[in-house]
Amino acid sequence: MLRAYRVAAGVALGAAAFLSLPLPVLAAPPVAPGGPAPGAADPGATRSWSAWRSDGTAWLAADPADSPPDGSVIGWRFSVSPEGAAGDSPGGELPSFASVCGRDTAASGHKRVAVTVDFGDGDADAYPGDQPPSQGVLRCVAGAEDATTARLLASAAQVRVNDRGDVVSVSGYPMRERGGTELTAAAPAAPDGPPGLLIAGGAGALALLTAGAVVATRRRTRTPAETRR
Repeated sequence: MLRAYRVAAGVALGAAAFLSLPLPVLAAPPVAPGGPAPGAADPGATRSWSAWRSDGTAWLAADPADSPPDGSVIGWRFSVSPEGAAGDSPGGELPSFASVCGRDTAASGHKRVAVTVDFGDGDADAYPGDQPPSQGVLRCVAGAEDATTARLLASAAQVRVNDRGDVVSVSGYPMRERGGTELTAAAPAAPDGPPGLLIAGGAGALALLTAGAVVATRRRTRTPAETRR
């Protein structure tokens, strides 16, 4: 009888100890040997920069080779992107063009676009041991009317691309991506047409006036003897 009581007491103590464990411990899945800890960045996961474009209410996936029109809001995000799946869209509040670029329209020959950059989550998206910049990028940039989403990004930050033209580094992040070539910014189109002709005509008129003034000055400074000749 005493032995039965001891067995029952042991079972009760074991049950009490099990129930006292925190719920995350009970629900945590087993960790594979050599695998990442739950919640930590997977060193073998695919990571990449992805392009996005705002429709005013949400982010829509965009192609870096697209040419967004004047007044657009484009975003870039670095995140884990499993094979065959898109990465995460930029986080935080969705910016508006008016708040970033103001309400003035773009001059002839170029466009203005609001660009935001999200460097991703330091725990879930960054390579193990890497740390993203503490602040993202939010800028109004100007470019030629046919400037692509990637070149507009290069107007807001330093951008490097690989041989396929994929963006691999923005403002030097991630640190491990040191290869590739630097992408040039989307410079606004140079002014042409009537304004250029007016400038050229004005320069020519100024040259003629200067030459006339020199001739008149020489005539006034001649001596009487030289005049009689």
